Amino acid sequence: MTTVLVAFIADNAGAIGASEVAAAEVADVAPAYQRLTAAVGAAPLNTKPTTEQATTARAALLAELPALLGPLRSVATKTADTALLARATLSKGQLRKMKPEELRDVTKALFDAAAAQAAALVPYALTAPVLAQLRALHTAFAATVRSTSVLIDQCSQGNETTSDLLRELMQQVYELDKPMEVFRFLDPLLYSGYQRARRVGSVGSGKSGAAVPAAAQV
Repeated sequence: MTTVLVAFIADNAGAIGASEVAAAEVADVAPAYQRLTAAVGAAPLNTKPTTEQATTARAALLAELPALLGPLRSVATKTADTALLARATLSKGQLRKMKPEELRDVTKALFDAAAAQAAALVPYALTAPVLAQLRALHTAFAATVRSTSVLIDQCSQGNETTSDLLRELMQQVYELDKPMEVFRFLDPLLYSGYQRARRVGSVGSGKSGAAVPAAAQV
């Protein structure tokens, strides 16, 4: 996928430049891709274990979030706290569609709000130990979401693995996805082309779980 996407970005840099933010994010994609391809060479790359861990942690968090959202909505309604109500009325569909870093940040805000409402949540059986168990699910998921800044720091210390570099690249692509949304309106052909480039291939998708040659994936 990334080879096709990087080529698409290079071919359409002028059009993407209509958005200053998109252009800035594009400038970060190519270096991240180059670091990955330079590190990988012809060595095997197996990201399946990491992907499965992240998928499992995400599913566990999403499965249990309603236990927090319901009481928070009730507290928000009773106290006329519109800000809390807006946070707590996220649907399952909205949460499922979020990118990893977005889900991490949005759910952190929910747990922070719960901590602020700890006393009010006790009658809902959301005691401190229960909240701690739920928050542990968020902690487990958040640990699978690597920030770009952390990955770059690791690279400067010479400690980055191919999996780290792949996550760094995908983080840059996730960040580019957001400003590219404006092209749904400004340039539908550009946006549809970008979406097609995003969908081509599947990184780390070897069916057997065995290492897949990186050259065939990136």
